[in-house]
Amino acid sequence: MPRFINKAMKSKIYSLLSRVIRRTNWHDQYWAGVTKFWDINTFNFDVVNLGSNSGKYAFNYNGLNITGMNWAIGPQSLLHDFNILKNYFSYLREGATVIIPLCPFSSLISSYSKSSNLKYYTFLHPATIIDFDEKERIKALRIKRNPLKEIPLFCIKQSIKDLENYIYKKDETCNYELHAKQFIEMWKKQFGIVDLDAPLSVENRKGHACRVQLLSEMIDFCLSRNLRPVLVIPPIHPALAQKLTPVFRENYIYSFVREANKKDAPFFDYIDHSEFREQSYYRNSFFLNEKGAIKFTRLFLQNLSTL
Repeated sequence: MPRFINKAMKSKIYSLLSRVIRRTNWHDQYWAGVTKFWDINTFNFDVVNLGSNSGKYAFNYNGLNITGMNWAIGPQSLLHDFNILKNYFSYLREGATVIIPLCPFSSLISSYSKSSNLKYYTFLHPATIIDFDEKERIKALRIKRNPLKEIPLFCIKQSIKDLENYIYKKDETCNYELHAKQFIEMWKKQFGIVDLDAPLSVENRKGHACRVQLLSEMIDFCLSRNLRPVLVIPPIHPALAQKLTPVFRENYIYSFVREANKKDAPFFDYIDHSEFREQSYYRNSFFLNEKGAIKFTRLFLQNLSTL
């Protein structure tokens, strides 16, 4: 900034521009959606959902006569879900419903980079942050407080991209079959899987056992606080669902749920649900769009007798 601008004025300018930046699409994407936790001022929620991206795009409580909030963040693991629940369960009313969405590979351990974990320093207690690093915490809080000062070039570039995307809206038509194949290949690479129908590898069996214990603890955590845990697999586009064979589902999903769910929490499987076969409900082969989320949330809560 020009030298003739004094320190106080600079601070005001940075503050004003930072407020503008916080309203951009890229800012929310940079923080992977955790900004919704920064200013929660609602208590006594009737229902919330945890989850990774599939949960993030599957639930929409707008227009319902209940108090609900989507707590999903993507991408994230089941362990991150649990840590969010530990930090925010006090915002729920007694007897509230906690929806725990499961993905095809929720039963396995996922690892995330420092950059992916940066967002958690802005809203979780340090004791519940995986691989806590004080330097990373300071970095995250500085960017949160004043993004333009801390990452100026990134802010400018992303803001320009946002403006270009607004002016030149791109065709968002999805090739569902191609996208499904890409997702399968990505998962296989991520978890070291060659054949999805083969038995779990030694390494993945270890991860499976850890996640069984974790999900069991999440269910117990809810029950001990008079909360109602519910497990669910949201709808998946047929192009992807048909690639998840009965053998795969048993090895990676259903056996996982059976072993972890000894307290018989309700479990719903919407992978092949007949009401969600139309492409108009999906943004891609794995995630529902807003139309699909609104329909799914209402149907699901009706099945739970929550509405």
